[in-house]
Amino acid sequence: MKLRVLLALLFASVSLINAQDEKIDMLMFEPVYNSYSPNVVSKVILEDGTVVEGFRDDVDRKKGQIYYVKLKDSITGEKKEFNAEQIKEMYLFPGGFEKFTKSASYMFDARRWGSQDLQSDLIDKGFIFFKKQTVSLKNKKDERELLMQLINPKFSSLIEVYGDPMAKKTTGLGIGGFNVAGGLAKSYYFKKGDNIFWLEKKNLDDYYENLFGDNTEFMAKYPKKNIKWKMLGEYVFMYTKMSLE
Repeated sequence: MKLRVLLALLFASVSLINAQDEKIDMLMFEPVYNSYSPNVVSKVILEDGTVVEGFRDDVDRKKGQIYYVKLKDSITGEKKEFNAEQIKEMYLFPGGFEKFTKSASYMFDARRWGSQDLQSDLIDKGFIFFKKQTVSLKNKKDERELLMQLINPKFSSLIEVYGDPMAKKTTGLGIGGFNVAGGLAKSYYFKKGDNIFWLEKKNLDDYYENLFGDNTEFMAKYPKKNIKWKMLGEYVFMYTKMSLE
């Protein structure tokens, strides 16, 4: 069994490399992670600025998004509980098989980026970054405060993109029961200014002006009639780069 898993991991790394070349634009976004290590010290920053560190003990979700976290003190073993409305930011480390895919994705990330918006050594070390947002899930539900994974932490100064753990995906590559190459997510949450909304692949045309319409140089380079969902990561990065130059 161990040999089977090892071979699966090895093949997954090769598959991820190949998939990276084919899907490089969307993989400019962080993958959305759903498992978190209980053995690596996590960090929670509360709204009042208090920093709490400890091992991840429990995480509860609403439609995939985190609304409750419990940490266990690494020394005393004391457990502390926090609801999303108490937390400003949070850093968790991926667990299980997702830890491997996170490490693999960062090999390519290092090649791609020379700078980042969020100056955090924890992000550089592979931690997953969450921010509290007041959001209407799928633009339909009552708004509530949730901890959402920021998936473009290195180019998020103008447009923040948050993962949708419930997103449907295009076909991925399955190996030994694992979905190693992923598939492209068909929906994300976007925040520009104070407006945060859920965007599906089929509605990208409808939101083009909302996201990019205030930059004529960008629209000339990436006209609406030619946009492709798989290029969305590049669009957000280039819009940010061209707007800040």
